[in-house]
Amino acid sequence: MNKATHPFMHLLLLVLLSFLMMILSAVLTFVLTFVGVDMASNGNILAFQSVTQLLTFLLPVLIVVRRYYRDEASAFLRLDLSGSRWLLGLAGIVVLLLLTPLIDQSSVWNDNWHWGGVFEPLERALRSVGEQSETLVTNLLSVSGMGALAANLLVIALIPALCEEIFFRAGIQNLLQRWFSGRFPVAGVHIAVWVTAAIFSLGHGEVFAFLPRFILGALLGYLYIGAGSIVVNVVVHFFNNAVIVVAYWFMASGHTLFDPSQPLAAGAELIVCCSLAAVALLCVTFGKGLKTSR
Repeated sequence: MNKATHPFMHLLLLVLLSFLMMILSAVLTFVLTFVGVDMASNGNILAFQSVTQLLTFLLPVLIVVRRYYRDEASAFLRLDLSGSRWLLGLAGIVVLLLLTPLIDQSSVWNDNWHWGGVFEPLERALRSVGEQSETLVTNLLSVSGMGALAANLLVIALIPALCEEIFFRAGIQNLLQRWFSGRFPVAGVHIAVWVTAAIFSLGHGEVFAFLPRFILGALLGYLYIGAGSIVVNVVVHFFNNAVIVVAYWFMASGHTLFDPSQPLAAGAELIVCCSLAAVALLCVTFGKGLKTSR
């Protein structure tokens, strides 16, 4: 086998392991329900969500790394925990905030997609799935009390940020970049970022929320390359999740920061200016890492 094909085979194994863990999680749900565990209670949903994230996203990457990249595990996962990387995480948050008007507007565009014709029943089914998922998350988040806030920050904000970034960026994007770079030395890194962003968005299972997650996934992809550390990705992803958790908690407590279910009302000029500023800051702060990764 050509050495350049190894990352692709490792990628296939990673995806297969993740799929098997998803099946295992589904079986575990059935068994727990069969023996009488109330899987509809918030506490059990959060606990099972944590287990599912760890099994589906974290464990497969650790298995692949241990099997094929044990001697370079730290470099492969980009486990640079130095103080400068945490500061870059703050810069990444600023970039995310600048991109927020574009991300919010993209959610409006995406929601206005209508397939019609023979695809209309499929659209209704997909929208129904998305609405059920949104309702479930909203119910979990719409609980007051410091204990509920701490639990949601851990299970809905931190654990997904850690597990998803390790899976999608340190796992899928990393392996795609190694594979594509052998075929497209200049464009390989960018192809890996955008393909991973699409997989990241589709992996959330909401077609009519594809665009905002696709843009977020692309940003996280370039941050992973430019910063050279998974820390930056986890910090930015956690911040993105935590803002929603805290906003819903304030609403449940009788106060309102903003309604997280509604997009920001931003004009085209603000969207363009903020997006250009985000790209400029990304290039200035992370440009050196982006150049050396080619």
